[in-house]
Amino acid sequence: MNIELIHERVHAGNYLVKNHAVYHALKEDFELKHMIEAILNGRIIEEYPDDQRVLICGSITSQEKRLLYLHIVCECSDPVYIEIVTAYIPNGSQWENPPFRRRK
Repeated sequence: MNIELIHERVHAGNYLVKNHAVYHALKEDFELKHMIEAILNGRIIEEYPDDQRVLICGSITSQEKRLLYLHIVCECSDPVYIEIVTAYIPNGSQWENPPFRRRK
């Protein structure tokens, strides 16, 4: 799966949002529009071919006008839809800043 195809599906409105993504959005104070923003300006930083999933990292502008990064896990197994499996603000102790690489 490549980022351009994910962008095309999101632009077309062909995406589904799973409960886990909604849970993190509520808990970490971001919204669906932020998930979409992060996907559309983000890049794939990890691939999970066995699950047909990718991890995307993209920046968003928070409600306080601060630049933040979101991680979005998208499943790409459906021929039409992208599933937003989860979304979260990456933990600085686990990811380098900007959070594109796992810390060793």
